[in-house]
Amino acid sequence: MLVYLIIIVVAYLLGNISTSYIVAKRLAGVDIRTQGSGNAGSTNVLRTMGKKAGALTFGGDVLKGVVAVGFARILAYYMKSDQVTCAYIAVVAVVIGHNWPAFLGFKGGKGVATSLGSMLAINPVLALTCLAAFIIIVLVSKYVSLGSVLGMCLSPVLMLITHNTKGIWVTLFLSASVIYTHRANIKRLLNGTERKLGEKK
Repeated sequence: MLVYLIIIVVAYLLGNISTSYIVAKRLAGVDIRTQGSGNAGSTNVLRTMGKKAGALTFGGDVLKGVVAVGFARILAYYMKSDQVTCAYIAVVAVVIGHNWPAFLGFKGGKGVATSLGSMLAINPVLALTCLAAFIIIVLVSKYVSLGSVLGMCLSPVLMLITHNTKGIWVTLFLSASVIYTHRANIKRLLNGTERKLGEKK
């Protein structure tokens, strides 16, 4: 149980490292939560600060997911615990930390990039398949939110196909969290007012 507790705490704290907040402060001296949609995520940074800032934010958010899982695996190895279970615990904790960071008043991002990064460290084929689905959906529809939700919801389906029981539960959590953090976007998609990629207003 001690190893699980350590992983939860460390992964959650890693999730609290808000790349969007850091990038916005460094490049423009602003709090990203006061800009654009107010979301501390890479899409809002992209729309309000440009491609370079958006790419830095996306990369940082992916990286902390990878680091969280890597830390969990290493700790599990040295403490002789189940590495798969520890890795999945890290996935959940780092995404919660990103979405609801204590250091930023529990106002974080939507968890897509961090979910991708953590799953890349566990199952690269699954993660890249979901990423490909996201890219195709966005290219066709021009809706980042639609690609994010549908791309993430593909992950438990893929886990089911490969009979990965633990993975199913974790990816169901990731899908549910992405749906929850995109609930306002989903409402706008349904009533036709969601902004498309590239639209200024």
